[in-house]
Amino acid sequence: MSPRDPEADARPGRLEVPKELLERYATSAPRYTSYPTAVDWEKDPGKAFDPEDYPARLAAAADARPDEALSLYTHVPYCAELCLFCGCNVQISRSDERRERYLGAVEAELARLEETGIGRRKVQQFHWGGGTPTSLSPSQLERLFRSITSRFDLVDGAEVSIEVDPRVTTHEQIGVLADLGFNRISMGIQDFDLEVQKAIKRVQSEELTRGVIDRAREKGMGSVNVDLIYGLPHQSRAGFADTVERVLDIRPERVALFHYAHVPWMKGHQAAMDVDAMPGAAEKLDIFSDAIAAFDAAGYVYLGLDHFALPDDELSLAAKDGTLHRNFMGYTTQRGREMISLGVSSIGEIDGVYVQNIANEPEYVTLANERGFATYRGHDMSAEDELRRDVILELMCNGRIGRPAIEARHGIDFGETFALELEELEPLVADGLLTVSSEELRLTAIGQILMRNVAAVFDRYMRERKARGQSGSGTFSKTL
Repeated sequence: MSPRDPEADARPGRLEVPKELLERYATSAPRYTSYPTAVDWEKDPGKAFDPEDYPARLAAAADARPDEALSLYTHVPYCAELCLFCGCNVQISRSDERRERYLGAVEAELARLEETGIGRRKVQQFHWGGGTPTSLSPSQLERLFRSITSRFDLVDGAEVSIEVDPRVTTHEQIGVLADLGFNRISMGIQDFDLEVQKAIKRVQSEELTRGVIDRAREKGMGSVNVDLIYGLPHQSRAGFADTVERVLDIRPERVALFHYAHVPWMKGHQAAMDVDAMPGAAEKLDIFSDAIAAFDAAGYVYLGLDHFALPDDELSLAAKDGTLHRNFMGYTTQRGREMISLGVSSIGEIDGVYVQNIANEPEYVTLANERGFATYRGHDMSAEDELRRDVILELMCNGRIGRPAIEARHGIDFGETFALELEELEPLVADGLLTVSSEELRLTAIGQILMRNVAAVFDRYMRERKARGQSGSGTFSKTL
């Protein structure tokens, strides 16, 4: 990626967007943690992946790139209770026996991975997500960590991170995690307003949250990420501004400010949310714009879309020098890393192929124990997929697309290859979302907020969906 020009960076502050423009762009689009998106993998039959080929692709990746570091993700699906806003693959269970059975399946998956030789490659980025990984006991946390690191070596200075829920995470668990080598911790706050918390069934006090963060910092974890969500029932500009002020007092190294994705057709429990109490599109823009201004005034770097980081954080430095990347974990510094993923529903990328494990927990356990892997689908990337992913990632991570760099990297003429896209972008240019020249496409301050709308123009699967008369509203969340 080309480095950002600090002088040209959009620092949006307060945004004033005409209502008509707001309504036009409050549509549905992917978040582009991958391209093609997982829902589009089966849309190209010629690139469908045979799950039985997964071990062979791992072996090929081990032989072809033995010195390249990997990213490694582990999914722990268990939660003590279900939050109404949740869109993750979770299992509500307090059964220790069930967790033990699951860990055994992950270990069976690891043993099969070891046989392919992929463990010869070291790991640069190591992340546990969920669910709630700290639903595991201290001994189970250590068991899982040792099972993985006995087969994969971490490089010096590797990013070792975990998602926690302050409501179930003890100081003992934080101590165990720090002693094992975890150096980053991530947790959801969503909103500190009690009325909002009750509406989403996640009551979590500021005191409890601060306690976990303070303990992590005391134990030497050098980076804290918190997630906030706007668009939830009973949120208001004033109430959310108060939450942002309290978060700024905590001063986490990173903040993700997500727009609530209301997809009850995919996550049935979300139907219990009081949609009539949710802020409208105009108020959501005000909430988000206020937050951007507050984080900007507090010295945070706006990375784009919905992420912020302190100036000396690795993400901010990567954004400045043009090495910021995006994968299934969100924004990351690990551009180009192949990713091994363990556990139910987890998605990885290896040897030019996206792969996903089965999403049903009992089936995952059975498959992992019977054959050593639970892959059930995937997508073999085409040259066009690679090109369009590169363009979309440039936009999502860098706020611009350098035309000469894309041309040199892929051997194309940008104007000829993307003639239709450039024509479709003209209304977005007229609306002030981006500028287009012979050298680059660059997002404006408003375009940074609506970058998903811009990126979708380059998504051929979205184009095909629209050609079939499908808007994407039944598949993807709203952009605003």
